[in-house]
Amino acid sequence: MIIMPKEMKVKQICSDMGEIMNREVVFFDGRDKDCLWEGLEIFLSKHHFTLSGESHRHCLKLAGIPWEEACLKVVKSENECKIFYREKAHFFRGVSLFLQNISQHEWEAEEKVNFHSNGIMLDCSRNGVPTVETIKRFIYRLAHFGMNRFYLYMEDILEIEGYPYWGYMRGRYSKKEMQECDSYAALFGITLVPCIQTLAHLKTALNLPAFSEYKDIDDILLLEDEKVRELLRGLLSSVSECFSGGIVHLGMDEAGHLGRGKYMDLHGFSSPSELMKKHMQWLAGECEKRHLKPVIWSDMYLRLNFHAQGYYSIEEGAQPQNEAHLSSDIGLCYWDYYHEGREFYNRYIKLHQKLGNPLLFAGGAWTWNGIAPNVSKALKTSCDALDECLALEVKDVFITLWMDNGAETPLETALPALALFGEYGFGERPEQERILQRFYFCFQKNFLHYLLLDAFDNLQYGKLKNEDIMALSMHNQYSINPSKTLLYQDNMTGLFETMYEADTLGRQYSHLAGELEEIWKEAHTDKDLFGYYLILAKLLACKAGIAGRIRHAYALSDKAELEEIADSKLEEIGALAQELANYREAIWMKEYKPFGYEVLDIRLAGVERRSKSAARRIKEFLSDARSSLPELEEEILLYKTPEMMEGVIECGFNLWERIVSACNMEGV
Repeated sequence: MIIMPKEMKVKQICSDMGEIMNREVVFFDGRDKDCLWEGLEIFLSKHHFTLSGESHRHCLKLAGIPWEEACLKVVKSENECKIFYREKAHFFRGVSLFLQNISQHEWEAEEKVNFHSNGIMLDCSRNGVPTVETIKRFIYRLAHFGMNRFYLYMEDILEIEGYPYWGYMRGRYSKKEMQECDSYAALFGITLVPCIQTLAHLKTALNLPAFSEYKDIDDILLLEDEKVRELLRGLLSSVSECFSGGIVHLGMDEAGHLGRGKYMDLHGFSSPSELMKKHMQWLAGECEKRHLKPVIWSDMYLRLNFHAQGYYSIEEGAQPQNEAHLSSDIGLCYWDYYHEGREFYNRYIKLHQKLGNPLLFAGGAWTWNGIAPNVSKALKTSCDALDECLALEVKDVFITLWMDNGAETPLETALPALALFGEYGFGERPEQERILQRFYFCFQKNFLHYLLLDAFDNLQYGKLKNEDIMALSMHNQYSINPSKTLLYQDNMTGLFETMYEADTLGRQYSHLAGELEEIWKEAHTDKDLFGYYLILAKLLACKAGIAGRIRHAYALSDKAELEEIADSKLEEIGALAQELANYREAIWMKEYKPFGYEVLDIRLAGVERRSKSAARRIKEFLSDARSSLPELEEEILLYKTPEMMEGVIECGFNLWERIVSACNMEGV
C-alpha cells in the first residue's frame, strides 16, 4: 500500500523552514541577470525569500550559467548554488530543485532535456473562462517544472475589434488581459499560445443570430465567404497583438460535414480534402502576413490524406493517398487521450511522421470525465504515450485540460497530470517517490489525496490503492462516470439505474466519504476542494439505488417504505445538493470569471428541486390524491446494452442533457 511517510515529511518541513529563516536573502548573479531578475524575484518571494543584488556572508548565493548542452545541471555546495541551463524556463526548474533540496549541504543533479516544448492547455471555451490570476497561478506552477508552453483554448473567447457579439456574455478576454498574461509568462520563459478555431467547433458563436450567415452546417464556418474571412482576419490580428510567441493553433478538427451544407447549396459539391487544402493555404497566407507559425489538430488532415473513416482506424503501414493536398509547413498536433500500451502510439506517431509536417503530441488530463477527474486513466495513457514520444523523438508535447459539457470538474484536479508531464520533460518515466516529492514541494499538496478522487468513477479503486501509482493496472480503462450519471439522473425515472450495481456504488461512496472527511479536517489549502468532494460522496452514497428502491416499494405497495424515502432520503438528497452547490460556486469564483456558472447553478438546483418533486408526488400518492405514479410503472432499460458498447473505447455518459431526461432538452 502507498503510505506517505508523515513523520519524515514533518521533520523535513521543519528542517527546511529553519533553513529558510536563516537564509531568507538570495544574492543572484549571472550572464542573463537582467533577463531573469523579475521572474526570479516573483518566484523566490512566493517561497518567502528576498532577492538581493548585494552579497553578504549569511545570504544564499545563486548563479545562473547558460550553456548549449541539452541538459539542466544544479550544483549546491553549502550556501552557494550554480544552475547550468539551456533556456530560461529550464533555469526556473533549477531554482525549484534547489529550493526543494535546500537543507542538503552538498547536492547535485543533472537532467536530460527531452523536449523542445512541453506544456499544458487550459480549456477556456466550455463555459469556464479562467481569470487572469488563475492563468498566472498556472504559469508559476509550470515554471517549477521547467515547462515552456502554455496553450489557451479559445473558440470565441478572445476580443475581436468590431465584433461585439463574439464571446458575448461568455467572459471573453480583452486584448489587455491577454497581453498581461503573455508578459507574465515571458518572465519565466514560457510561451503563451492561443488555440483558436478557424473551421469548426464554433457552435456557441454560430448559435447567435449575429453569426447565422457565417455558418455552413453544424458548427462549421462557411468557407470562401468574405464575411467569414474578414472575421478570421480580425481574429488573427487579435492573436498577433496579444501573443508575442509567434505561434497560433488554428484548430480545424472534427469538421466531418465540411462543405455539405450552405456551401454545397452555393457552390455545389467539393471534396473535403480540396476545401481543407484551399482554406489552409488562405490561412497560412494570413498567418505569414502576421509572422505567425500555424499548427492544427491532425484528425481531419490524417483522415483525408489516408482516406480513412475514423481518426484512429488507419492501418499499420498505410501510405498517404492525397499527396497533392499536403501542406508541409503547418504543424500537425496528434491528439490521443484514449489508447493504452505503447504499440498504438508507436504506429500513430510514425503515421504522422510520414507526412513530413512538424509534429506535436497532445495527451489528456481527463478533467472532462464528468464531476470528478479520471486520474488513473490520465496517468496510464500519458505514461504510455510519453514513453513512445521519447523513443521516437517527438520534441513537442502538451497535456490538455478539456472541460466538456460545462467545466464541472475543478481545474485543480489536473495537477497530477501536469506534474507527470513536467517530470517527463527531464528524464525517463518518473518513479513514484519522485512524483510524490515533487508534487508536494511544487504545490504544497498531497498527490495521494488527489489520486483518491479517482474513486468517484473507478470501480476498481480499492485494488488501485495497493499498487505503485506509476503501474496503474487497476485504472478506469473505459472512462465510465457513474458519479455524474448518479448525481443528475432523476430519482423516479433513473435512466442509468440499471447500468451500475447500486449496492456496490453505495458502499464505495460511503467509504470514500469517510476518507475524504479525514482529509478535509486536516486540509489547509484545499479546504473548499475536498469539502466539495466530501459532500458529493455523501450525496452519491445517499442517492445510489434510490430509483430502484422507490420502484420496489411502489410495486409492493409498501407505503411505510415510500413514506420513509419521501420524508428522509429525498429530503437529505435535496439538502446535500444545496450544500454541494455552495461549495461549487466558491471554487468556480476562485478559478473562473462568473460567466458560465449559471449553467452549473441550474443543474445543481435541478438535483435539489427534483428531490422535492419526487417527495411531493410520492406523498400525493400516499394520501390518495393520486391513484398511481405512471413514471414508476415503465420498466427502466439498459441505457446502453453490451452490444451497443462493443468496440467502444470510451463508455462514459458525459452530457447532462441526456442524463436528466429521455425527453427533448434542446431545439424544437
